Amino acid sequence: MRESQRQVVENARILKLVYAGVLTAVGIVLPQAFHIFGQSAGGMFLPIHLPILMAGVLLGGGYGLGVGILVPILSSVLTGMPPVPKVYFMLFETAVYGLTAGVLAERKYPVYLRLIPAMVAGRVAYGLSLIVGVYIFNLHFPFANGTAFVSGIVSGIPGIIIQLIVIPVLFRVLKKAGLTFENETEV
Repeated sequence: MRESQRQVVENARILKLVYAGVLTAVGIVLPQAFHIFGQSAGGMFLPIHLPILMAGVLLGGGYGLGVGILVPILSSVLTGMPPVPKVYFMLFETAVYGLTAGVLAERKYPVYLRLIPAMVAGRVAYGLSLIVGVYIFNLHFPFANGTAFVSGIVSGIPGIIIQLIVIPVLFRVLKKAGLTFENETEV
């Protein structure tokens, strides 16, 4: 690889780290902003999911997975939201969001075909983590049952709609400005 190509790859890696850091920070701060509308606003608008899905869509699987793991843990430690023990289950959901959206991004799928499968896969991961927690580890929490799981999906529909609008628009804006990694083959 020529020196100039190596420099482009290195610059892209640095920029991806910066984006991942910014999206992680947004993932901690944004939910706090939504909580001014009440405790139920987080479950309705799903603000913690937005930057994680964006990380996967924009940065790829590895970064999406990393942001998907870091955001709920750091947010829980720094702000108490999501609360323990829910954060342990949510961690599987958000990690799968970032990883799935990122893997599909690496395969050059259109933005909606990155988002929708990631959203479904993340919800499945969350549901499976609840099943494992309840039936294998005998953990029982108010949010760890089928009714609460379905209710969470239904109450989160406004957030899902927001994600399906905001992420593609933001991605297009960044792409038009030349701030995406769509043309990077080795990053």
